[in-house]
Amino acid sequence: MELATSAKSLTKDTADFAKSALMTKLFKAPTPESAILWGLLHIKIVRCKNLRNLDKLGLKSLIVKRKKDLSDPYVTAWLEDYRLLKTRFVDDDLDPVFDEEFYCPVAHVTEGIKFKVKDKDVVKDESLGTYFMPVQELIQMNEDGDLQRVGIHKVVYLDGKKSHGSLEFFVEFLPVRMLAQTMDVPGVYFKQTKGNDVKLYMNADDDGSAPIVTFGDDGKVWKPPRLWRDIYDSICSAKHFIYMAGWSFDIDQNLLRGEDLKEAESRSMYPAKLGDLLLKKSDEGVVVNLMQWDDYSSNFAFPGMMGTYDEKTRNFFQGTKVNSMFMSMEGGDVNTLFEGQNKKMAFTHHQKFIMMDTPKKNGDGGMELLAFVGGIDLTEGRWDNRKHPLFRTLQSDHKGDTYGKCFHVSKENGPRQPWHDIHSSVRGPEALDLVQAFSERWTKQAPQLVGELVNLHRIGLGDATTLENDGGWLTQLSRSIDSRVNAFDASVKQSFQNIKIDQMGAFGWSEVSDKKAEKSRRFVTSSNSLLSYNRCLDQKKGRLVDTSIHLTNIHHIRRAKHFIYIESQYFMGSSFMWSNSSERDVKCHNMIAAELTMKICDKIAAREPFAVYILLPMWMEGIPDAAATQGLLYWQRVTIEAMYQKVHEALQSRMANSSDHGLKVSDYLNFYCLGTRETSEGSQATGIPTTEDEKLLAKTRRHQIYIHSKMMIVDDEVCLIGTANINQRSLDGCRDSEIMMTSWQPDHLASEKSVAHGDIHAYRLHIWASITDQMNDAYRDPSNPECVKLVNSIANSNFKKYMGDETVDMTSHLLPFPLEFYDGELRPRRGLHGGKLPDTDADAMGKKSYILPEMFLT
Repeated sequence: MELATSAKSLTKDTADFAKSALMTKLFKAPTPESAILWGLLHIKIVRCKNLRNLDKLGLKSLIVKRKKDLSDPYVTAWLEDYRLLKTRFVDDDLDPVFDEEFYCPVAHVTEGIKFKVKDKDVVKDESLGTYFMPVQELIQMNEDGDLQRVGIHKVVYLDGKKSHGSLEFFVEFLPVRMLAQTMDVPGVYFKQTKGNDVKLYMNADDDGSAPIVTFGDDGKVWKPPRLWRDIYDSICSAKHFIYMAGWSFDIDQNLLRGEDLKEAESRSMYPAKLGDLLLKKSDEGVVVNLMQWDDYSSNFAFPGMMGTYDEKTRNFFQGTKVNSMFMSMEGGDVNTLFEGQNKKMAFTHHQKFIMMDTPKKNGDGGMELLAFVGGIDLTEGRWDNRKHPLFRTLQSDHKGDTYGKCFHVSKENGPRQPWHDIHSSVRGPEALDLVQAFSERWTKQAPQLVGELVNLHRIGLGDATTLENDGGWLTQLSRSIDSRVNAFDASVKQSFQNIKIDQMGAFGWSEVSDKKAEKSRRFVTSSNSLLSYNRCLDQKKGRLVDTSIHLTNIHHIRRAKHFIYIESQYFMGSSFMWSNSSERDVKCHNMIAAELTMKICDKIAAREPFAVYILLPMWMEGIPDAAATQGLLYWQRVTIEAMYQKVHEALQSRMANSSDHGLKVSDYLNFYCLGTRETSEGSQATGIPTTEDEKLLAKTRRHQIYIHSKMMIVDDEVCLIGTANINQRSLDGCRDSEIMMTSWQPDHLASEKSVAHGDIHAYRLHIWASITDQMNDAYRDPSNPECVKLVNSIANSNFKKYMGDETVDMTSHLLPFPLEFYDGELRPRRGLHGGKLPDTDADAMGKKSYILPEMFLT
């Protein structure tokens, strides 16, 4: 179907059909039976009946003696290689009742849903039967061309044979236009809270040297807060409790540097070193509870592969009043011993958040709750500011804290690895939710110390209403975590509803003919009323899973009107849309890349301006030519490549069917990194370069600025900050544990014509002004093509300085990503030598590892 040449000439009917046809074409070469599903699938697996018994002579009966030995069925549902759901398995039952519901966001072109019923066995699970439901059964349009909401209830014969038994299920499809209509995310564990005061931080220290940012109708000036200074002051002022959860803590880290440190050492009663500070507070009677990830590779003789200092922290606090607990990821009852050990070794507790009671901001003498959440660990190498020195602070601000994992360099010679990161804090009722998140993990993995959790009601801080302030922020907490390592609130679990199928068909059922079904009926409606979420946690293999970080990201991408700005340490996912069909079964199926691509293509088809800016590391932390780093770069590259290809195809189709010409992928989608150089003036390197890396870097005097942030800003109206990267580890819910806080000001929301102009707007402008060393008014409208061109021009100019033969002091750090899309292909950026990352022999495109498991890398 052709796109009309004028947006004004498009009828709504024609425009919607044109967009649907275009986007269906993009995501996979469709068969005539294919259609796009962009929205939500609500699926309920009810039960099976009269299944075959495959265990009569199975291996299980020889290993485990039971009174009866019947099939142990479970159900999965698939869109091609993408698994939508997996129920628990039911022991020894040929008529199992599941009654499990799933809410599955989708952004797929598919031929339909395949249901598989399997028998769980010791060696290999066996098929009990399948049923395929064509996607066309879910695609219905009204007279205006809008996709309808469709619900289907079936009792089907497996494999089309009555002798193989039956499966009963309900499937409901809600198109994306019916979703994401509120700021808060529905159907998740933590609800939005009001009456909060939020601070947004860039880097561990923000020294105030960035170009001035003004915002709002009254020309307010953005005053950047200082994270580690605020954390230090808040710990010092705590009277009752301090809770800390982290991937890594280094008890020798000074939270203060420079003049702040000198002043604290001369005047304060509290030390600036983290470990000593916590000991001091615990000796005062403040309850200090600390949770740190237990690196499975560390022990008393070996610090561990990840360098998290867990053994050092354990030894330091042993025998003190600080309650320090070290928690690994755990397998569950349905995991084999091998799977359980894999989880301990491969996945981490990655959450980073701190809570304490603190004097009220209004100064009335009372106390309130304060929490910090974001990407910055209180550990080695994280303290940095926008200047990102390489050699000039080795013996001053960074003495004893010279961190670097990208090259073989010493602390004496440098360079240090510069660090860019993002964090946030909140005063108010939202801090109660963060305390709950801490308490649930503590209760599950430190049950012997549950008595050390403070009763907030006894100290007058347990009521959300009394904690409300006039900060004007709404917030919502989200997580990635499952019941193997988290004790979900029993009252929340009890609130789950088991809605009967007949209740789901309130709009009226109509019978549908299906020769392979004992029963088949459906409803069709244009209404999204009566849409409710009967549970606020996902399920996998019967265990409870909180995947709300993934759902929150999807929700706000779908709400975007003008632009999206992302900072992430990793960027990989949506394997179902990767170019190489043989890799689409890789279990890296989070939908962020697909949702971003869908949004861009939707805007292209509607001929509306839109821009996505994504800031990543130049390469992931590690020696760049190592197999792990190259493997990470490979999976990231295939994700980026798929996005570029889809956007390119959308633009080609638009130009072929309209008067528009000269459109480029970079008009809509761009990836960036940061880097810096500095001359030898003021260098504090004290040694003689010995390694090849040290000798080379002493000449080139450059280094990437490592992006460790986990942030998304949408339309300057909402900001998502936490610990989750855009990869499967962070978004799966059953891999790394993560936490994120979403914040917005209801008085500053975006309109159809403009981005919001509140604190989030100023914060994003401050970040951009800091990394480009200029505050340009074009930044105020990121969807404007002139802004996109300016940002790309600045990045390209900096790239010439970064790669040039002359060593210069760089104060503007934004660089284009090492890969670029030109002539219809993703390639190493022109200007790199031989397609290698700067100062390395490592391929910028990455290399697929055939040794390291995909699950570990993605």
